[in-house]
Amino acid sequence: MTTFFRIFFCILSALCVAAVIPVAVLWGLYCLIPLFGAFLFGFLMLLAKRDWKIRTPRVERPSFLNTPEENERIRRETAQRTDDEA
Repeated sequence: MTTFFRIFFCILSALCVAAVIPVAVLWGLYCLIPLFGAFLFGFLMLLAKRDWKIRTPRVERPSFLNTPEENERIRRETAQRTDDEA
């Protein structure tokens, strides 16, 4: 169902973008209405893509950008999580 909404909002957003220039030529500043619609439908498309799914928590991993103390803390927490799950 989310795929349907993504495609639907994408098409509506593209139609609004396509309508901006003819509306601007004929009626001037009224082109802001389809432009606002394009942003709204684009936002709804991204919302359907990202937030309608159940998010999994981000897993912290050791990195060379972290300090050695941070990497050790991450290793300990990861080891505790795997022990708790087993």
